[in-house]
This record gives sequence, C-alpha cells and structure tokens, in this order.
Amino acid sequence: MKENQVRVPLGKKVKAAFKVDDFLFNFPKNLDFKKIREIRIIPRNNCFYVEWVYKF
Repeated sequence: MKENQVRVPLGKKVKAAFKVDDFLFNFPKNLDFKKIREIRIIPRNNCFYVEWVYKF
C-alpha cells in the first residue's frame, strides 16, 4: 500500500499481451489494511469489481 492505493502486480503473460505491469486501486477508508487477506478482481457486466476479503 502506498498513498492510500494498493498495487496489484500482474503476471508475465498479461504484461506481454496488454503492456500493463500492475493495477492501482484506491483503498477504502472504512477498512483496516492490516486485516486484509485477499483481493478478488471479478469481471462482471463489462466492468471489474474489487472484493476485499479480510479477517474479522
């Protein structure tokens, strides 16, 4: 996490195909970064949704 953004690196095949190294997402202010365990990126309806999975 850097400046309230989370960097998600991409694999070599994605980098080669799309010429993109990573994604940057704004981190929600209502969540605690230390409790996040997983980030899910879900394509749906021509959009991408981010699910933040965290430990209670």
